[in-house]
Amino acid sequence: MTRECKKDFERIQGYVGKYSIEQNLDNSDYIASLKRMHKCYFSLITWNAELLHRKEGFASLEPSSSEDIILRLAEVVSDSGTSLFNWMNGNYKASRVMLRVSIENFVRAISAFEDKSQLLEKNVHQLFERASKQEVFRKEGNIRKCYESLHSDYKTLCEDAHTASVHNMEHLTSLSDLPAYEKEKSGSSAEIYVRICRNITAIFCIRFNSFYHQMHHRNRENILNSLSSEIKSIVTAPP
Repeated sequence: MTRECKKDFERIQGYVGKYSIEQNLDNSDYIASLKRMHKCYFSLITWNAELLHRKEGFASLEPSSSEDIILRLAEVVSDSGTSLFNWMNGNYKASRVMLRVSIENFVRAISAFEDKSQLLEKNVHQLFERASKQEVFRKEGNIRKCYESLHSDYKTLCEDAHTASVHNMEHLTSLSDLPAYEKEKSGSSAEIYVRICRNITAIFCIRFNSFYHQMHHRNRENILNSLSSEIKSIVTAPP
């Protein structure tokens, strides 16, 4: 290790020791966005907890289910949590890239109920092409709308992943630039986060409605908490 590298490492140790995002709690816009995002994330982790706890009950309702599909759905929630963490720390591009991964994993998992080969499909364009033709994403009107919204957001998020323009660049010159709250980026990233998580939860609860109705009543309430009135009425209707 050179003298310069050693000195810089000492600085990064000091930076880690002093790292804090506490100042963001004084910003009302930050708190408002965080509250909305957390509500949607809490719905995700709630249905995922039910799924992981009651795998056998889910499998009895969905014979085409598999351990790989359930693990993939759990990864969707994990990706969403990582996205939220990055957002909280002002790392907006990484937050949006993880949302893109979350959508891809969700479409892959739900699609696999009809076609297991979707779990192994490496061509993402082909993955969405096949999914768009499947009954699960076409038959029920509300699921179709949610899927189309997810697909549209996925395309938008691809611009971040591929740095399509200057607008998609983060412009971080060093780690000391983080954490940094930026109102515009924070707001737009929060908006797409909320929309994506709501659509994922809506599709899950409509597609697996019988399973939803077998969940603990408090969990059902916590899941509904992030959904629109229109979707709530569909989800809560007797199966």
